[in-house]
Amino acid sequence: NNTDKANGKGYPLKITAVEVRVDDTDEIGTDPSKEASFVRGILSMIDWSILVQAAAQMGLNTLPPTLTEDMAQSEEFLRALYHVLMNVHLVKGMLTCPDTGREFPVTNGIADFSMEEEECENVRY
Repeated sequence: NNTDKANGKGYPLKITAVEVRVDDTDEIGTDPSKEASFVRGILSMIDWSILVQAAAQMGLNTLPPTLTEDMAQSEEFLRALYHVLMNVHLVKGMLTCPDTGREFPVTNGIADFSMEEEECENVRY
């Protein structure tokens, strides 16, 4: 997980949502045990505070501010979290770097991170 390395270097990007799509689980089909198992497997990799912030920026204010062990063991909670992670999509909006203010447009769910040639000359690896 590169979260610690990225902090302070343009992470996390601020989300300005213009259009968000939430897929209905009834339309896409689900397997409750696989959903919970998937989330259980990645839960330790999720920066919870960043997820809560991103969800709020997309208009979802239902995530609790902290993740408890009881929640991490709850099949119902894990399925609800799966829904947030997999079925909520930024369709149109802007991602903004907190360090530089550079904006990256999102159109049809695709972020455009391309840079102008003169911007590339200033990039350091």
